[in-house]
Amino acid sequence: MRKPWHPMLTAILLPLLLLVLAPPVAAQQQGPQARIGTWTLTTVADWQAGAASGTMVTNNAGGELRLADGQASGSFISVPFKTDFAANAAGLLWEAELPPGTQLSLALRSRITPPEDAGEAGWSAWYQLESGNTRSATGGWASPHVVALPRGSEYLQLRVNLSSDVARASASLRQVSVSYLDSASTFPTFAAGLPRQPILFGPETLTQRPAVIARRDWSGRVAAAQPGRSDPLGVIVHQLDTTLTADASLELVRALLAYQTQVLGWEDLSYHYLIDPEGNLYEGRLGGPTSRVTQVAGGDRAVHVALLNPREEPLSPTAQSSLVSLLAWLGQAYDFAPTGQHSVGSAGGRTTRPNIAAHNEVVPTAPDPYGPVQNALPQLRTLADQSTVRARWYFAEGNVSDYSQRLSLFNPTNSPADARITLVRPGAAPVARIVDVAPGARSDLTINALVQDENALPAIVESSVALLAERSMGLTSDIGGGPGISRLSRVWYFAEGSTEGTNRTFLVLFNPNATSAQATVTYMRRDGTSLSQEVQIAGQDRLVITVGDITQPDGSMPLQGTNFGVQVIANQPIAAERTMRFGPGQTGMHTGRGIATLAREWHFAEGTTEGDFRMRLLVLNPNRHMANLEVSFMGPDGQQELRRYAVPPRTQLTIDANEVVPNLGVSTKLRSDRPVAVERSLHFNNGATGSVGAGATAPELRWAFVDGRTSDATYYLCVSNPGYLPADVTVDLRFSDGAIGSQRFRVPAGARYTMAVHEFYPDEAAVTAIVRATQPIVAERSLFPGGGARGGFTVLGLPLP
Repeated sequence: MRKPWHPMLTAILLPLLLLVLAPPVAAQQQGPQARIGTWTLTTVADWQAGAASGTMVTNNAGGELRLADGQASGSFISVPFKTDFAANAAGLLWEAELPPGTQLSLALRSRITPPEDAGEAGWSAWYQLESGNTRSATGGWASPHVVALPRGSEYLQLRVNLSSDVARASASLRQVSVSYLDSASTFPTFAAGLPRQPILFGPETLTQRPAVIARRDWSGRVAAAQPGRSDPLGVIVHQLDTTLTADASLELVRALLAYQTQVLGWEDLSYHYLIDPEGNLYEGRLGGPTSRVTQVAGGDRAVHVALLNPREEPLSPTAQSSLVSLLAWLGQAYDFAPTGQHSVGSAGGRTTRPNIAAHNEVVPTAPDPYGPVQNALPQLRTLADQSTVRARWYFAEGNVSDYSQRLSLFNPTNSPADARITLVRPGAAPVARIVDVAPGARSDLTINALVQDENALPAIVESSVALLAERSMGLTSDIGGGPGISRLSRVWYFAEGSTEGTNRTFLVLFNPNATSAQATVTYMRRDGTSLSQEVQIAGQDRLVITVGDITQPDGSMPLQGTNFGVQVIANQPIAAERTMRFGPGQTGMHTGRGIATLAREWHFAEGTTEGDFRMRLLVLNPNRHMANLEVSFMGPDGQQELRRYAVPPRTQLTIDANEVVPNLGVSTKLRSDRPVAVERSLHFNNGATGSVGAGATAPELRWAFVDGRTSDATYYLCVSNPGYLPADVTVDLRFSDGAIGSQRFRVPAGARYTMAVHEFYPDEAAVTAIVRATQPIVAERSLFPGGGARGGFTVLGLPLP
């Protein structure tokens, strides 16, 4: 009778069985491994066995190959060597003396089948291997990389060429070691099938991070010596002369890793990134672009990029695209211009070098990159510069079904620019346009002329020049707008929000990412109570939340007829805007971006309680502790009114400026002992029109205003000086016909000044303004179509460096 299997035996034997069957831990971590074999020529017999022409063999150092007496050139070809296993890559190490004026070159070829005779049939082409001043860890000359052999190669042959420009002088070759490698997989793996991820290293950039095949995914080897660190000054472009099939690239980079670390004895790959003919981008050296390479290019502070490309062929379009994207990102991440130069030290002093340099520009003895790639470098630098995104603006709100909508673009630089405008249509193909913007000029794009009847139309504006972008949205009864969002954020705040009376509040959340985003939206009311909702924004889509329509499971609508501030926290960066409609018949509107960063100090240059203007400050304290405020209202002549307030935790506070400083034009400064979000609202025309917007968290020396006009509109620039010294202010204005105007004025310490632009320059269809001062100031613009009869809005300028 069979005895039952005891559970205790399972507990004991199963781990032992798994241990026996499992591969070694090192193998699990190391991934596919390369076999390495060596063939060495060093003795007299080795050299005499080959075919020689114009060379001789001496007994020096046990066997040495050199030019024969009286010969200016000569060659040596070894007998074929049978490898221990089929190889797919090879590299060379050698020991030689090179007196001045002498040259030595080495080449290798292979075949799969045995050589039947001395004929050439069956042999590959000769692969040239040069050192470019590269040394192994033991000090010998070495090819810095391997050449790709036809998979299954089992026979190798070496060729040596010697030449001299000096009579009776010759290079002498003492030893050559051929390292042949087998990195081919039993079942070939295509690089295109491996996962990709954005480069992890480096600071945040506007230029998109390229997606790489991570080191662990193509080799499994993720252990490396701790590298030295330094920020790179540029890029050095290398070229590995090789002809590859689609499945051979992966095997070659694996062989290269084994050769440089196990044969040359280097601590890691000398290339930070590698690009194959299919455009696959491989992560090479571990540690990212700041990992210092000491073995090549004299230890230059550079990112080393290797191109796997045949010597006589240009880069494929996909390889060029990958290279350009990488160069553009590296330049922005480490602050070097793709078309610029930098200074480097050398034995002869300091010299300049292109920020993106060829290997042979850095090391004159290096042969690479070769002709077609070398000749393409100037164009590649230009393409990298043009591909660098130096400005990106997001506009979450977009609606040409209910509003007239226009984008205004200003180029403050001395370089011509093109703006790539993408109108995202969720569920449909985007609409794209290129708009040229001349240096120092403005260009406008009317969105209604491109798309009609779309009520969901977020926009993205990109440029390789630091363009500024504003959006204007209007009804026949009111107008709103302002700058776009220059940086996405996971957290957004709105101090103002209301569903009281005729007010309607819409939150517009735009997710330009490829993947869906989740967000928690918390509404914090004036009475200290709050309500949260979970939302999801599909990739490359937007979500509009009509706050007053939010319904609880019991059917109640808790955010009707109330005032609140808003906090949005998403699991990935998004853009957030708020649109409000109000007034009889919803005649009033304003729209604008959220606040991405809380602050302890807020400044507003514009503000008035004169006439029928109603001014309020909205303060949101999202903290879990009380915030204590000090608010200064500053008049045009420097007079001030000071008030103090306490804002309970997670509460919105409204400060009615009309009660504090009635019938006065004011600027405002708010200080808090905790970071808060602050906005100012201005309503007029008996509450039928108005504007809301955040203030500045700090004064600046220069401000820019892209949009504006004085034709059928009044235009005011308001400047406040919160400092302790008077500020001399210059306003430079640019008009649609290219004309330029300038005005100057002084603003006393603690005072404000309002410039009526329409009085100086009436009937201008387009006005762009740059405000600069001798002391840090705050500047805002107010625009009133029809003198305010058709509404108006006030917006903070864009700070300029």
